[in-house]
Amino acid sequence: MVDPAALSPAQRAALDLLRKHGLEGALAKADEVLHSLSIVQQAGHEADWFEWWARPKQLPPPGDWQSWGFLTGRGFGKTLAVSRYLNREVSAQRARLILLMAQKETDSVQIQVEGPSGLIATAPYDNRPTWHASSLELHWPNGAVAYVRTPEVPSSVRGLEYDHAWLTELQSWPTVHREYAFAMALLSTRLRHARIVWDATPKRRHPVLLRLLRNHERDPSRHVIVRGSTHENAANLARGYVQKLEDEYGGTSRGREELLGEMLDDSDAALFKQSWIDAARRPLPDRLVRRVLAVDPAVTTRAGNDSTGIIDAGLGVDGQAYILGDHTGKYRVEEWSKLLVDLYVKHDCDCLVVETNKALDHVTFAVRSYAQTRHINVVVVGKNERVPPRASGVVYVREVYARGEKADRAQPLATAYERGRVSHVEGANLSELEDLMTTWEPEAGKRSPDRLDACVHAVVELLGLASDRPDAKAGFKGITEAARTLAATRPSVSLTSALYRKGGGGGKI
Repeated sequence: MVDPAALSPAQRAALDLLRKHGLEGALAKADEVLHSLSIVQQAGHEADWFEWWARPKQLPPPGDWQSWGFLTGRGFGKTLAVSRYLNREVSAQRARLILLMAQKETDSVQIQVEGPSGLIATAPYDNRPTWHASSLELHWPNGAVAYVRTPEVPSSVRGLEYDHAWLTELQSWPTVHREYAFAMALLSTRLRHARIVWDATPKRRHPVLLRLLRNHERDPSRHVIVRGSTHENAANLARGYVQKLEDEYGGTSRGREELLGEMLDDSDAALFKQSWIDAARRPLPDRLVRRVLAVDPAVTTRAGNDSTGIIDAGLGVDGQAYILGDHTGKYRVEEWSKLLVDLYVKHDCDCLVVETNKALDHVTFAVRSYAQTRHINVVVVGKNERVPPRASGVVYVREVYARGEKADRAQPLATAYERGRVSHVEGANLSELEDLMTTWEPEAGKRSPDRLDACVHAVVELLGLASDRPDAKAGFKGITEAARTLAATRPSVSLTSALYRKGGGGGKI
């Protein structure tokens, strides 16, 4: 059932007509009203977005607020609301300098500046801005200027005192710089009447979003946050758009974030819990008994293909596995092979664990090709062999072929985490790995979680988890022992009697 209070004035009027006159009658009444208005009146109604077309949640908050943010599902209408608001502030001379930031400069231009709901499209006819691509500046006829900056280069924000900052798609800002970039945006909007407007789709444990939520809890009138779902704006979205999202994400934790706008903790169906990770988090130990690199290689770097998962891990003197780094990324073969050898030498590793499912022995071949340019030998260690002690000028490689369902392969790792046997090192940038671990829901045929697969291989190697598997040769040990017994006894002793005596009576083959 539609809640009239959540609709725009135009939507409420249309709903009222529909209830009173039915569909055909409502359309006839609407035509009658529109034809009774002059062209100037019609243009006025269309242009006055805040008066007629904005839903209550899209209206700027009253009072002396400092930040106003949208933490909602996709397609909620947050971009339109912010661009309309900023254009109104520019026209009223309350916004002279504006900071625009998205995850990349190109995204900022496509979404905030030139997009269908961007600042140019939503500007009034008498004050429509012009985009200057060479300087990344948007100029309004009344003198206001907006500057496009990127969190990829946080220092680029410095230098100006902005009246308003619009920070869009916060959940997608690059992990390495997002917190510093956000801090720079805050410092650049520190004047008395400066304001920050932001929007994001919820993403669990995102540090900037959590900070904004804490600010809201502490002072909701100064730090306003709008929550809402995609469904609230369904009437303004393309036909079938919401259903398409429901078909793709409905009933999943990702759907709860991207459709319903929920800020989740852990996924109930995920194998790992954030509480396990947090409880075992430790500083980097003074000494490591072992240090390994594990890699789950991608086949190609084309769009849509997997990343190459690379995890750096060590074994402490306490028998604890430590996750030291996550170097996962989109690499060409020559890039990841160089990275692996360089990291191996730099961190004095003793083993490189490589998954061969996708590339067979091509991974070892690629590593060996680059290692030879540095006069380094590559030695493959057998499946059941102990890795030799570290040796200068040698890279030891253990090739593993992952069999069975991904959930089954990851289960030993999940058990190790639950028992507190694996620690993420404090200060290491492992947020993307943790996000994946606590959100990945194992399903048949689901895309390979590259960095998680690499993490599995690293910890299995360090903790010897694979040694728990049944030994196929164990059934032959008794026969071997019996043969040795026969060799030391009278020839007349039968194989059956020898086994019987060895087993203490009543034994069976």
